[in-house]
Amino acid sequence: MLALIAAPVLLAPACGQPGPERGAVMVFSVGDCVSIPATTPDGPDPVRATEVDCSADPSYTVGAVADETGACPSREYQQLSTEFADPSTARLCLVPNLVADHCYELGMPAGMVELADCAEPARPGLLVQVTRRLDVRDQAACGDDAGQFAWPYPSPARTYCTRTVY
Repeated sequence: MLALIAAPVLLAPACGQPGPERGAVMVFSVGDCVSIPATTPDGPDPVRATEVDCSADPSYTVGAVADETGACPSREYQQLSTEFADPSTARLCLVPNLVADHCYELGMPAGMVELADCAEPARPGLLVQVTRRLDVRDQAACGDDAGQFAWPYPSPARTYCTRTVY
């Protein structure tokens, strides 16, 4: 069953006027891929997801849609708070689309990832390298070496093995 985020779209009058207003809400389906800025917005406008090709690095696959209480079906999904995101984006339960051997900086406090250079000098924040991408959900797949972590996701089933760079 395909889940949709249903939201009203404010349309302008037909007579040659522009399409949806700036405040219109996007509708995303499970399986869609989206891009989300890694950092929190500087101004009053909330973060908004935009649809992208699933090969975009980094991007996110919509794995599920939050229920009426705003909760995803698993805590393993990444989800933005309504404090930072517009309502349609905050309802997305996300699975990152990351590439093995690439490094990513985690944007704080929202927790979204941004592609980074693995050789960058240390700066505030958290830089991780994806060492393996597995298309299974397996918390134990990555071993227990110091600094190694597994990031499992339920649907689509995926596990990232990562190491903390700084």
